[in-house]
Amino acid sequence: MGLRGLKAKRMLMGVTQQEISKEIGIACKTYNLKENGVNDFKLSEVSKISKYLDLSAQEIKDIFINCNEF
Repeated sequence: MGLRGLKAKRMLMGVTQQEISKEIGIACKTYNLKENGVNDFKLSEVSKISKYLDLSAQEIKDIFINCNEF
């Protein structure tokens, strides 16, 4: 699934990049670069995103741990 799964989940929930970046405390441009795989998410950001999007443990694993196929 990788980071494409993050974008899909975010869009499915009707959340914009701007909304989620504000929620986790980073600039929208920074979030965009991370969601597109240019930069890595910090563990604290993964935690906040997981709570905000109500990700399951499996989704967290599929998106953030096995994200090398982007």
